[in-house]
Amino acid sequence: MLVHRASEFTATARLRGVDVLVEIFRHNAMMNRRLLEACRRLSPEQLATTAVGTYGTIGATLVHIANSQEGYAARLLDVPRPEPLAQDPFPGFDVVAERIAHGDAQLERAAAKPDMDRKVKVTGDDPPGTWWLPVSLFLLQAVNHSTEHRSQIATILTQLGIEAPNMDGWTYFFESGHMEPV
Repeated sequence: MLVHRASEFTATARLRGVDVLVEIFRHNAMMNRRLLEACRRLSPEQLATTAVGTYGTIGATLVHIANSQEGYAARLLDVPRPEPLAQDPFPGFDVVAERIAHGDAQLERAAAKPDMDRKVKVTGDDPPGTWWLPVSLFLLQAVNHSTEHRSQIATILTQLGIEAPNMDGWTYFFESGHMEPV
């Protein structure tokens, strides 16, 4: 549920013709795809690997990212939240990739909305309660959440002796054509 209120700052941040918030979510989507493609080569045993300090297994974490992306987007766009995917057994890469792509597209759409002065209703269990949060800050949580869990999967891959894909801003800048030779 979204609430509208007046704000002094309604324009989306722009930098030389680039919508910064939308670019952040395009980076997020690209890195989600890169990580999924890297994980497709894993054996079932590797997919079931975890490490201390991470969310869970690689497979469960990928599903968690998919479910969360769609959940964040549903709240931001005020649409029904899809039924979450089960983490165990792993539902398969095609299913997870489709759900992540759907969530990525919806998050980019939400980031492109001009009325950032809205608020979204957030209910949580840690700590328990219900709050109103500015959409701009909820978008921050959405992109931070994916980044954190991609990093956790990269840590597990590294511990397995597998090189994790590059998922930084530089990779995005070059692959998206934003880097211009001098």
